[in-house]
Amino acid sequence: MFFLNKADLDKRFKLLRGEYDKLGVSEELRGWNYDEPPVKPPSKSATFGVSELAARYCPTLRDVYLKHVLRVKFPPSLKLIRGIILHYVASESISLVKRTIYEKGLISGSQLVEELLPMTSEISKQALNKGRSVSKEITEEYYGVLEKESNSFYRFLIVQAASRVDQALSKFPHLNVDSLVNHAIPPISERKVDGSLIGLSRELSIDIYNPPLAIADLKTGEIRPFHKYAPVGYALALEADEGIEVNYGFTIYIKFLENRETPVVKLRYYLLGDETRKEFLEIRDEAMNIVMEGYDPGFPENCPDYCPYYPVCKGGKLE
Repeated sequence: MFFLNKADLDKRFKLLRGEYDKLGVSEELRGWNYDEPPVKPPSKSATFGVSELAARYCPTLRDVYLKHVLRVKFPPSLKLIRGIILHYVASESISLVKRTIYEKGLISGSQLVEELLPMTSEISKQALNKGRSVSKEITEEYYGVLEKESNSFYRFLIVQAASRVDQALSKFPHLNVDSLVNHAIPPISERKVDGSLIGLSRELSIDIYNPPLAIADLKTGEIRPFHKYAPVGYALALEADEGIEVNYGFTIYIKFLENRETPVVKLRYYLLGDETRKEFLEIRDEAMNIVMEGYDPGFPENCPDYCPYYPVCKGGKLE
């Protein structure tokens, strides 16, 4: 994918393939076995978004109880707003690059930059409006920071895409427009999938799907150990809905440092193996039991202050 180092990706996936050759994935844990335990959901009365189950800020799943039983919405945080804005920028950038190439033909990277960089302010404005639609409580001062980050992220993505376009044109002088898009901009962004067969939402949205390699999830916050559950949740849904085998996933972390225009990009790679699949399905089953029985699982021993429901449970204020 155009803003990641292909050579590094190839090395990582070579290691993951070696791990897969040794460990494999049990047939009973593939999503297409949605009619048999342990993949079969214990009930069809409730469905969840992947992020609801994967974002294990609360170890006891009290967040599930608050949202689905008490119908309490957590107050939108600054981190949530940033995530919404930068996700929008990433999705729109990929779409704009593809659309421009299909409209303009075999244009060079520099031409792509000339076409799309003038749209920086427009895309940033659209992204900020997405954030404002979620919360009116964020200060304009902070929106100024988010505007700077969204501008930088958009420019970064367009320049990276332009570089990949030139690399493809240089390597393959006889490729056509469709081949150029596939070589330079391979990911499918916002890939829709029906997860209802395994107790997930009917319209899940995968940040980046790069067949046949992996599912990628984009994060704009801190690195958390439970982030590995999102790719496996989407993998199970895709296997159930379309019978497509998905073995690998990774999390892309985007972070902006003070006084730097270029974002820092870090990756975590996963084999979507038996252990992680079992853990995700156990979380799903526990969440369903909480909703079906309507019981409060209680507070965890240590309530993390970065949990979205922390202000609700602890009476804190929006940070």
